[in-house]
Formats: sequence, C-alpha cells, structure tokens
Amino acid sequence: MLKENVDRRIFLTQAGAWLLPACAAQPPAAAEPVARLGIVTDIHYADRATAGTRQYRDSIAKLTEAVAQWNSQQVDAVIQLGDFVDASPTVELELADLRRVVGVLREVRAPRYFAIGNHCVFTLTKPQFLEAWGAERSWYAFPLPGYRGIVLDSAFTSDGRPYGGREFDWRDAFVPPEQLEWLAAELRRGGGEPAVVFVHHRLDGDDHYTVRNAPAVRAVLEASGRVIAVFQGHNHINDYRMIGGIQYCTLKAMVDGPPPDSSAYGTLEFYPDRGLHLHGFRLLESRRLAAG
Repeated sequence: MLKENVDRRIFLTQAGAWLLPACAAQPPAAAEPVARLGIVTDIHYADRATAGTRQYRDSIAKLTEAVAQWNSQQVDAVIQLGDFVDASPTVELELADLRRVVGVLREVRAPRYFAIGNHCVFTLTKPQFLEAWGAERSWYAFPLPGYRGIVLDSAFTSDGRPYGGREFDWRDAFVPPEQLEWLAAELRRGGGEPAVVFVHHRLDGDDHYTVRNAPAVRAVLEASGRVIAVFQGHNHINDYRMIGGIQYCTLKAMVDGPPPDSSAYGTLEFYPDRGLHLHGFRLLESRRLAAG
C-alpha cells in the first residue's frame, strides 16, 4: 500500500511540485488491493480562453499531474469517463485538441480506456473520434485482476442515432437496445467475477444529466448480480447514490477552476472482498465503497 506522505504529494507537472490534499476516506488497513485504476472525467481541453469556471487550456497541466501520480502508483490501467475535449468550431481544431490530450495520456505506463462523452463527438463523428484514439468500438469490456470492467456508450439520442457532427441535443442521452443486449450477454459471460461499469452520462437520476432509459439499464445491471458500482461523469460534481444494491459514484470534472488546487482525478483500488476504495486527489472526493 502506498504510504500516506507519498499519496499527498505530486511528483511532476508543468508548474512544478504541488501539495495534494489529504484523503477523506481511508482504505482498509489490513488488505492489499488486487488492482489499481487511474480515473478522471470531463477534461474539456480546448486551446481557448477561460469561460466561466472552465479553464480549458489548464487541463493539460492538470492531466500531466494526474499521469505522474498514476505512474508513481503503478496503476494497472487508466480510464477517462468522457469529454476529453470541449466543442471546437471545426473538425481540424477539435482533432488537434483531442490529439494533445491523447498524447498526455499516452505517457501513462499502463493500458488506457475511455468512455465517449457528448463533447467528444460534438464536432467530430464517432468514427473520427475512435480513429484518433485508435479504438474499434465505443462500448466494450476489459479485464482487471479479479474484476471485469465494462464501458457503456450513452452518446446516442433516444431514437437511436449516434451523437456527432453537431446534430444532437446533449440533454437527450440513451443506451440503444443493441447495446443493452450486449451488456446482458457480457454480464452472463466469464467466471462470474465482480463487475464495475463506466459511463459518461448518469444512470442514477431523472434530470437532463441522466440517460433517458436509465431504469432499463439499471434493470440489466441489477439482474446480473455481478455489478458492484457504476462510475460516471458529465454532471461535474461529486455525488453518490445506492440504487438496487448498486453504488453510483459521480466524479467531479477536472476542467473547472484554476490549477493546481481546482483539479479532480483519482485512483480506484479493488480489494479481494469486492470492496472498492476511490482515492481522490484535489477536489475529487474519496469514497470507500462497501463490498456488494
């Protein structure tokens, strides 16, 4: 386990060494995690001036800090929960912004995964985003020691059309039937190891931040008996809810506020007893998620 004084300090950033806040929720004292996953959401990088709370250009320095922390912890993988970039006026500019973010993430010495957010495909189409990332599809599963990670794509309209090319309403998010069928099949597969789900839009509310058919998605997750928790972004706030025996953890956005203090990212630790510990840095709240 990492020592507390190591956890509290960052190692390298573009701006030098920055002191990190103490962790609010402590992990189990007597157990070692079987896996560590770096996690972040809503980077919203764009090469333009600050607007409101969104410090677009500063997201690169914030992400550089996160990558250094994850490498120091020797994470097994990293996942970004959507909105890598903000909206740009042209495909060329948005691709340039995306490539810069992906370039920083490639410094992680571990596999890298993603969920698509509404801003990822605001100007770009999904094929353009996937090509820039080097991926074949936008919903998939990946292995972690003793666990299964499942990534959903909620960037569809309620009539099943994929987001992209500015032809959608970001308040209309949906997980299509084809993907739900895949999800149910994926949760029936394998050796029955516990699963954790990652998605951009929320699955636990009833407002415009939430997937329109969230109850149908939750029903599939609950029926499997395998899903411990769902990690989601989009809303830019720290939040937590328990529904149907599954824990829903919303992560604060990285983009909001000036660096270094107003950033948010974390490391998710997986324990042998199906317990999880979200170790938050900066403004991301730490949480201990009980075994399900």
